[in-house]
Amino acid sequence: MVISDVLSLDVGGSPSGLCGSGQHRWRLPRPHLWWCVVGVALVCLLPAILNLAGADFSSPGRPLDIEATSHMSPGQIVDAIHHTLEGSFNHTILEWSAFCTAMFTVILAFVHFKVKRDIVTPIIAVSLFWAGCMDAFHTLAADRLIDATAANENLIPFTWAICRTFNALIPIICVGVLLLRGSAKSGQSRFWFVSMVSLFFGFLAYGIIHFCATSGQLPRTMFPGSLVTRPWDVAPLVLYLFAGVVVYPAFFRRFRGSFVLAMWLSVLPNLATQFHMAFGSTALFDNHFNIAHFLKIIAYFVPFFGLAADYVRAYREEKAISVRLGDGVVRREDSIPGRGSAQALHSPAWRTARVARR
Repeated sequence: MVISDVLSLDVGGSPSGLCGSGQHRWRLPRPHLWWCVVGVALVCLLPAILNLAGADFSSPGRPLDIEATSHMSPGQIVDAIHHTLEGSFNHTILEWSAFCTAMFTVILAFVHFKVKRDIVTPIIAVSLFWAGCMDAFHTLAADRLIDATAANENLIPFTWAICRTFNALIPIICVGVLLLRGSAKSGQSRFWFVSMVSLFFGFLAYGIIHFCATSGQLPRTMFPGSLVTRPWDVAPLVLYLFAGVVVYPAFFRRFRGSFVLAMWLSVLPNLATQFHMAFGSTALFDNHFNIAHFLKIIAYFVPFFGLAADYVRAYREEKAISVRLGDGVVRREDSIPGRGSAQALHSPAWRTARVARR
């Protein structure tokens, strides 16, 4: 089922437009929908288009000449090491940017829950939180901030594949809980259930990454020259495809809203990320490796944008209601004999409407 078919269904949505638990109808004009889809798709295709234009996003770094260091000053040695670690620095920046974007989205989602008390948003936020934590674990292991003995050429791609699998699996489980257990009476129990499941997966993933970091031997993950250069990245690719075709459409039919739609659209950059890794990347910090890490940031940013856009829309609706309320009070007071517009101008409703017009 395509997105436009799902959006044509008449399903209840909340007044805020985030999740469907109220009596109001959430609708998105079809031109706006296609602008969203086309915009996300263009961002996903932009790195490939720039590649065709001759751009190269690889950051291999300069090999360090050990013999030449004997003739260098301490400052020159430090500078040479920094050039050698260029790829590692870029990797850390990209991964930490993805983590921070995920955390900002989680914070905004819990602020919405505090205001609206809609249980769907924090449950999805919990899944995003642990997905971001997976990226943090992966980065800490790659930078040796978690004790690691395995070589980075094996550790980074293997822990990446483990993290991406968990990143795809945790939201599917959280959404599945919401779909199977309904929406009304057991919101608090669902939240704690999903929190415990996510916590379990979080500790499990951290344990796996810690085991991989301290293991002397890891399975081979990259096969240059093959059609599938990184077979371990096929599993998260399949999970994201399943989420985009089956899970999120059903979720959106049940809980319509901007945030749920944004989660669905985030499947596009996640799929693009996995395609670059599974079929393109052949070495650490190569062109497809860095593109995939950039697209993962976009995958976290899309839900953040969905939340932010809905807050703007809710504010505009509130402002319009205030204006209409003030205009109605003025007309009513003008119709009462002996009460002029001067008194109406001092009424609370008129003052509210005047502020809303600003």
